[in-house]
Amino acid sequence: MLDEKLLQERLEQFNPEPLVPLDHNLEKEEIESDVIQKDENTIDLVKVNFLNFLDNDEIKKSCENTIRKYGVGTCGPRAFYGTTDLHLDLEKRLAEFLRTESSIVYSYGFVAISSSIAAYCKRSDTVFIDEKSNIAIRQGLQTSRCTVVEFKHNDSNSLKEEVEKVIKKEGKKRSRKFLIVEGVSWATGKLLPLEEFLNVAEANKMRIFLEETYSIGVYGKHGRGLTEHFDIDPARIDMIIATLETSVGSIGGFCAGSETIIEHQSLSGSGYIFSASLSTFLVQACIEAVNIMESTPQIFEDLKTLAKDVHNFLTEVGFEVESDPESAFKVFKAGGNEEKIYSYCKENGVHLIHNKENVLVMNLNIELSKDKKKIQKVYDVLKQASAL
Repeated sequence: MLDEKLLQERLEQFNPEPLVPLDHNLEKEEIESDVIQKDENTIDLVKVNFLNFLDNDEIKKSCENTIRKYGVGTCGPRAFYGTTDLHLDLEKRLAEFLRTESSIVYSYGFVAISSSIAAYCKRSDTVFIDEKSNIAIRQGLQTSRCTVVEFKHNDSNSLKEEVEKVIKKEGKKRSRKFLIVEGVSWATGKLLPLEEFLNVAEANKMRIFLEETYSIGVYGKHGRGLTEHFDIDPARIDMIIATLETSVGSIGGFCAGSETIIEHQSLSGSGYIFSASLSTFLVQACIEAVNIMESTPQIFEDLKTLAKDVHNFLTEVGFEVESDPESAFKVFKAGGNEEKIYSYCKENGVHLIHNKENVLVMNLNIELSKDKKKIQKVYDVLKQASAL
């Protein structure tokens, strides 16, 4: 055994390379200075909190009571001391809410998307995805090692052309085919014309996965997403996938579909099998949020009105808005002045996102529709910024 002195010497000499290379040289103090300071003059349009559930006192109180009963977590995977009655209640509640047979809950939203895809798509399969598909979808496909075919963004005719090319090339020996699409694109905020894509998929016997992170809790009379928005039977979709980290205001993710589809993941979904289960108070937050969504349809009308008003304002002052008018997730451009506008808004207390694609993003909060002073400040600052 090493003596204490030698052990300390070797520990001091140990200087491993970082697992991930750093792309900045900022000091800790500089990083922390970018944290949004909360005060009455600050408007945070970075945080995703569409329905303001993160600030809902009833949900907070319910979570507090849950902690007193269950503690903060089980520290075990779902199949190994990680499942409580609340996990089962949430899965049942989500299935009822989405009008599907069953659902399964993951402890992390990104993994819910990536590992559920990898549980079904195999090396011999062909998967069709949008050219702007999000990173979680791409991670799942990379893990599955299947053949990936991209089509033009939100273009069902492009999908049809790509499918025809693949079928012609394969001849009689055809692969299993999947279509994975986003209800609202993480990249552009555009709404998927779901019926058009379903028609192509069904005509070619393709399995359909619909990723609804930015559409559930926003679209539909009760926030059920695109199936309710377009009045489409959820049974036409093999699996609905989404995180619980946008409208629902919690952590984690879920998949919903038939009993057979969902049961398979309890044995094949790596993110489900090998991750500690979602903390019970976060599960309770989801249950409370879904209950509010179903019982209070007016909040979706209010959110829709706010989204349309903001969309119209951005268009009127000269921004190029990519996202759907009813989307609470706004994506827009400023003719090359994105960095300047982002900085000006930040200096004046309106915080946006300026991402690596050089577009501006804002996440609306339903409370803005009730606080006329704050929404007017957003308009005033953006209008001033647009004139720079």
